[in-house]
Amino acid sequence: MVEAGMATTAPDFISYLPERVWYLTASGRELWCRRPYTFFFSSSEAALAFAAKMGTAFELQPIGVSSKELVDATSVEALRRQQISRIFLDPQFDDATGDVFGKILRLEAEAAQT
Repeated sequence: MVEAGMATTAPDFISYLPERVWYLTASGRELWCRRPYTFFFSSSEAALAFAAKMGTAFELQPIGVSSKELVDATSVEALRRQQISRIFLDPQFDDATGDVFGKILRLEAEAAQT
């Protein structure tokens, strides 16, 4: 929601996330994603299982962080810079179709300041 010409900074994701969130990384620092999607997990085991099913050429490892760190304005802006608009929570991979499914949080583009 935009109020009085102010741009929104961070969506209200915290209510949907566990206290600790895991994401996959190949570098140990950067979030692995498939634009416009990224993937958050409630456990490192779930992240590793998903990475194995995806069959990526990268050696992905899970990193756990406080969910509050992932929803602050700085982190949300970093997701937007990476052109992330959909965040899967504990996604599943359908072996038969190759589709990813599960709960998705939408990250809308930041409203322009007026």
